[in-house]
Amino acid sequence: MIQYIYRANSFIGALLFITLLMMMVTSHISAASERPQASTDIKNSDLTSLAEAFDNSILANERPFYGVMLLVQDGEVVYQYKHGFEGMEQPDSDSYFLLASQSKMITAAVVLDAVDKGKISLEQTLNHYLKSASAPLYDPNITIKQLLSHTSGIAPIGKDNRFMPGSQFQYSNFGYEMLAKVLEIQYQRPFNAIVNQFLLDKGINGILAQMGPTKAKAASLYKDIQGLEMRPHGSSGAVGNQMGNYEMVDYEITADLLPGGGLLGSTKGLAQYLRALHGGLLLPKALYHAMVTPVIKRNHRWSELYYGYGVQINQQQLVEYSHSGYLPGFQSLSLSYPQNDTYFVLLENSSWPLDDMDKVFGLQDKLRGILRQHLILAQLAENKP
Repeated sequence: MIQYIYRANSFIGALLFITLLMMMVTSHISAASERPQASTDIKNSDLTSLAEAFDNSILANERPFYGVMLLVQDGEVVYQYKHGFEGMEQPDSDSYFLLASQSKMITAAVVLDAVDKGKISLEQTLNHYLKSASAPLYDPNITIKQLLSHTSGIAPIGKDNRFMPGSQFQYSNFGYEMLAKVLEIQYQRPFNAIVNQFLLDKGINGILAQMGPTKAKAASLYKDIQGLEMRPHGSSGAVGNQMGNYEMVDYEITADLLPGGGLLGSTKGLAQYLRALHGGLLLPKALYHAMVTPVIKRNHRWSELYYGYGVQINQQQLVEYSHSGYLPGFQSLSLSYPQNDTYFVLLENSSWPLDDMDKVFGLQDKLRGILRQHLILAQLAENKP
């Protein structure tokens, strides 16, 4: 088994700090004015202890981690962890994984960009757009903003809506399929082409909307990572490893899967996207504000968690925007702290069955707790009189 770990140590950190200081004195960085000033600099705190805490949690975790993690601060990688299955192509920060539900953060931004272009209105009903294409209709009260925030209660054709639109939270991949349908109607283009054009126009690399079998992508221009679904010992038809068994997972990325779970991305690409999104480079200020404003509280293991448009929001002690993703063979998490200019991305090409939630999400929760504590303590130290 091959394992790669990159960590910034204090000596290199000091050299980087001196180099950056000289650059700031001798040159003007125009993009700095476009981004919020970081209130806490992670590199000025104890990065070594943070990296060690991450390492220890990863190595002590109940199940092994297979994939890539990236921690970016002020646009620089300050921590990276890479670990692949023995005998398989080893992943790196440019490797493409299925993003699963993190795809919704991108779909939501594409919808809001269409709002900015006058193609869509957040207050308009879903049926308003479907009627123009003679498509089947749903509850007449469902609006675009309710689909974005999972408050529509949309149900399949022929069934009653799950609840009065806007009254409850219920996570809905189908709602995001409908958003993609509306985009296709308004642009008269396939959803994957709309997404790829948006990313191209915004200068985002490392995220891709592409339909078809995942096996076919192995021969394309980017490195695609095979997903594996872990099974406890005793499962049949699987290959064994030190934890249990795993089975290769191949996906046919369809138009239905794409908007809510089928986008492909790398840790580097997703980190770039998040920094651009929260740095005000993708959407006008008013629409970005609408995206990250809490709409409704959702039941979650993290307790005080709200949902906006395609993004989870926590405002306890730190302003945190997040999303996770799960498909058999792939798990993911992203954490954004724009006030600290700090972004954490985790992409795995292995998964554990959802009947054991500690194995599925335990490591993600531990790493989130470590990072939050680190940023909170650094913030408190900075604010000391």
